[in-house]
Amino acid sequence: MSTKTTTIRPPDTRAVRRRVSLSDRIALRIGMSLIIWSRRTHHVRPSVDIATRNRLERERQQREAEWLLRSASMHLWH
Repeated sequence: MSTKTTTIRPPDTRAVRRRVSLSDRIALRIGMSLIIWSRRTHHVRPSVDIATRNRLERERQQREAEWLLRSASMHLWH
């Protein structure tokens, strides 16, 4: 057994518990409250009209085509 991989600690010592600061606890509570509130108040996704949906789909397809072209050119270059 290697002495470098084992940690020797007296059996009576325990890990020191660090207290969380008041500002951290308040920030965590506010953040969790905002998450819960937002999930309770936004039940339905907003509807998107057909023109916007088509435009977003075209933009996504264009981005994917550009990525495919770039990856193919990088593959050929490399």
